[in-house]
Amino acid sequence: MPEFCGRTHGIQKAPIQELLMEAKIPEDVISLGQGVPFFGPPEEAISAASDALNEGYGYTEDIGTFGLRKAIAKKLLRQNHIHADPERNIMVTAGGNQAFINALMAITNIGDDVVILSPYYFNHFMAIKLVGCNPIVVETDENYLPQIEEIFEAVTPHTKAIVTISPNNPTGAVYSKHVLEEINKFCSDMNIYHISDEVYEQFVFKGIHQSPASFDKNIEHTISIFSFSKSFGMPGYRIGYVVFPSHLYNEILKVQDTIGICAPTISQYAAEAVLNSCPSYAKSFLPAMEKVRNIFIEGMDMECINMPVTHGSFYFFIKLHTNKPSWEIAKVLIEKYGVITIPGNVFGSSYPSIRISYGNLDEEQAEEGVKRLAKGLKKILK
Repeated sequence: MPEFCGRTHGIQKAPIQELLMEAKIPEDVISLGQGVPFFGPPEEAISAASDALNEGYGYTEDIGTFGLRKAIAKKLLRQNHIHADPERNIMVTAGGNQAFINALMAITNIGDDVVILSPYYFNHFMAIKLVGCNPIVVETDENYLPQIEEIFEAVTPHTKAIVTISPNNPTGAVYSKHVLEEINKFCSDMNIYHISDEVYEQFVFKGIHQSPASFDKNIEHTISIFSFSKSFGMPGYRIGYVVFPSHLYNEILKVQDTIGICAPTISQYAAEAVLNSCPSYAKSFLPAMEKVRNIFIEGMDMECINMPVTHGSFYFFIKLHTNKPSWEIAKVLIEKYGVITIPGNVFGSSYPSIRISYGNLDEEQAEEGVKRLAKGLKKILK
């Protein structure tokens, strides 16, 4: 056998899958791991997907059905204040991750730099490495908010993009209009792209969600990523979209046509149905999610940790007062205390930490999850 030396060799393993394969998982485990909402898709999505089974067996246009792109354009204007042409600025993708790598491949060459903020979304880091670029990691502040001057200082002639995620995964931070506008203007001035991941746009518990492309009226340097997985409880449908400058149309189309041809046809019909019938679907579930959120805020008030209370998505990123490795702590929490968390090192955290996800829980599960987590951390960190 030849020695393996492919482009994936230096990239970390799929971290959540690796952790779950390595740990011995109890049958009654409570998952605070993978980020999924507790609610499923609207009835309109299920009905449209069912109806499409009889007709939706062929490819669509690479960029997605016109009906869906038109519905997306209306949503973008109404909710995000983005003026996007469904013919030249919108592409439907198989989820937000495909949207991100489509964009990367269209705007970068091997050896280019892409600035990301730590703690970062590990799939972004992996994608940047996968396309042969260099992730330039800039630390956020104690509340996981961007440090603008440090971001600007990290940009060099080799930089092609700055990536922001708001509401944030893994921290839950919601970036202010001022911060996003400053970053967006800087990208314009430097002739680089601002890639804005807005997958959690509907999950804001304090403040408002701001789309950076709303500052870029002609969509000249901003690339925006959205998904139906969280906001519509449709993770298995694998459907999302990317909004991009029209000058990138042919380049992104090359990537789409090569990798996936088009997003799943049946899922496109489901997505169009929900945008036309219930575009703010997730909003009705926020009160229930906020009750669960408050259970964690109250239950994790402990001296052995620091958990900044952020205001978006459905995550908290907990700093642990210990020198023990995050990975080993997460394994012990699973095996001895029956609760899954994700170790902070996979998000680029330089200090011992864990991410908890509460979006998939009801109040009873949250109470039990907090009880197990608090008990475990007190024992492990003493």
